[in-house]
Amino acid sequence: MDHQNLSAPACAQTDSRRLPASGSARRPSAPAEPTDLQAAIRVAQQLLDSDQILSLREALRLLLRALDAEPTDDDEAARRFVARHYPEVTAFLAPERGEGQ
Repeated sequence: MDHQNLSAPACAQTDSRRLPASGSARRPSAPAEPTDLQAAIRVAQQLLDSDQILSLREALRLLLRALDAEPTDDDEAARRFVARHYPEVTAFLAPERGEGQ
């Protein structure tokens, strides 16, 4: 049996079987935080037409770091590896190195 309200105009009468259940509409989720690579690419794109050498060097350094291709010596490479994979060790060694003071 069709349950139509005869007093409502025809355009307001809908088939209730096609209506979504209340609360079932999805809310868009918050945008994800950009990765280091995405951020570096965005900075590089913004500075593409720049004539500021220091800004361009910094953008290139950020891009290389995001790709894990920044030139470093062996000690710095080891420090970054430990910092990336073992942050507890890095925090423990920071006062010894004079960092964070």
